[in-house]
Amino acid sequence: MLAAAVYAPCVAHANGRFPRAQQIVSTPNDPSRIFLRATFGVVASFDSGTSWRWLCEDAIGFSGTWDPPLAATPDGRLWMGLEHGLSWTTDACTVHAMPELSGELVSDLSADGGDVVLVTSTPSKPAALWRITRGAAKKTGASVDGFTLDTIDALGARVYVTGVRSGERPTPHLFRSDDGGATLRELHPTWPADGRVYLAAIDPKNAAHVLVRALSERGSDLLASDDAGATFKVALHMAGAMFGFAQSADGATVWAGSGDSDEGLQRSVDRGRTFAPVAKAPIFCLHAMKGKLLSCSNPFTEHGYAIGVSNDDGATLTPLIGFSDILGPTLCDAGAGAGCGKNWTAMHATLTTQTSAPMPSASAPLATPNDAGATAAPARSSCGCRAAPSDSAGAWPAMMALLALIARRVRSRARARPGSKANQQPEPPSPVRRRNTA
Repeated sequence: MLAAAVYAPCVAHANGRFPRAQQIVSTPNDPSRIFLRATFGVVASFDSGTSWRWLCEDAIGFSGTWDPPLAATPDGRLWMGLEHGLSWTTDACTVHAMPELSGELVSDLSADGGDVVLVTSTPSKPAALWRITRGAAKKTGASVDGFTLDTIDALGARVYVTGVRSGERPTPHLFRSDDGGATLRELHPTWPADGRVYLAAIDPKNAAHVLVRALSERGSDLLASDDAGATFKVALHMAGAMFGFAQSADGATVWAGSGDSDEGLQRSVDRGRTFAPVAKAPIFCLHAMKGKLLSCSNPFTEHGYAIGVSNDDGATLTPLIGFSDILGPTLCDAGAGAGCGKNWTAMHATLTTQTSAPMPSASAPLATPNDAGATAAPARSSCGCRAAPSDSAGAWPAMMALLALIARRVRSRARARPGSKANQQPEPPSPVRRRNTA
């Protein structure tokens, strides 16, 4: 008889959170360098996804339930936004802190060519826009007092930002700059529902065509604007949480994914204006690379995986890795990453405690029941769960009751918010939004 996976309340690992894949980024023009943000740090591959190594939270410079927004630039740097600053690494061993951002809460960041644009929402300070050019960071000039800024995206002189008023019930606010962030003005489009909005992408061929994700009590909407944010139309509605989003490099193809496998993966071939379903699979983050679409799911379910890959624009998804495939901490002789080894034994035990079913082959069906243990981006609470094997039939009632409870929590969280721009995932309202992916 196969062992059942019983999810019991207890500490999963050092920060007490259930292991989840949240956001994928890759180095532009170098598909061999792929990075996954998870609830236990960053997992890095430098060989196109063949092997993966772990960079722990302590090495990056944070702890607890923070989910650092990520961005990758062509110079090989992986940028990581923190509660008290900004860090970067090129080798997942040596981690450098940006002195200009010391003490600042970096709520989101995005690559704009070789530059990085970011927003800070540091308590007791006006929220501010920053740009990093040739390794040096400085404020662009624009600031917004009384707001927490959630997301930022830029294409040259055009910069878009979303946020909410500090201390008030979340309602959508969208800002735009036409001068690279020197000045910022609020736009007042008519939104389809009250809630929060998060930038999804700017069309690389047309900075006036912008996509945002909106989360409300009625579900998730992908909204499209062709007039630089003055008005929006609903391009795609999902009853559940729209965890994943990705855009091709030329902007022609757009994908959106739901954590509900029945809604699954949707694709647009007209720059995000209309969508059609392409695959029934639970999606928790998306990232587009040249010729590939990467996705996150939950490896702690039957036929689950941490990262999947599609070579046919999302029509089929093949598991790439599970958490148990992580080889260990990054191989470092020195640097902050060298200290991750002391935590690996406990982390490895957590990551390999899964259901007994192996990952499916490329030909196996990937559609699975609604994931009960995964949510999207910035989790500010932790479930404190781990899986324990049991051969006793008496364990099944307890397992089913616990899974039903977790499923109810996920359904209630699905009305909250998506984490990352192309890969941020929904969670209860929080002062910070994490970019799910691209």
